[in-house]
Amino acid sequence: MKIAPPQVWRNKRFMYKLTASKCESCGHISFPYSSYCTKCGSKNVKKIEISGKGILESYTVSYQSRDGHEKGLPSVIGLVRLDEGVEIVAPIVDADLDKLKEGIKVEATLRRVYTDSYNGLIQYGIKFRVAE
Repeated sequence: MKIAPPQVWRNKRFMYKLTASKCESCGHISFPYSSYCTKCGSKNVKKIEISGKGILESYTVSYQSRDGHEKGLPSVIGLVRLDEGVEIVAPIVDADLDKLKEGIKVEATLRRVYTDSYNGLIQYGIKFRVAE
């Protein structure tokens, strides 16, 4: 019996990279990838990989969690403006809350999001950390 790999593994090249679309007509960059331009509606777009580097525009700190997720407190969610001009709302990790401030440089990093205790599969996702 042949076992198919999980969907996360099949989609890893999309899930573990910041893939956007760039319009060949107007130059607008849309994230996540879209088969048409979200600014002018053109279908003349190409896939591009975003650098993952940017500036923390704003953030909030949460001290509340669901049962079983207390280990990750406090959690920081930030609005990140990437160098390409795209804005992303994403978790901020490994940050010293006393030194965290708006305007600081951040970069994308791959981190564990979820572990399935039944079969041991680990799902990863992109989060952001303060750039050195």
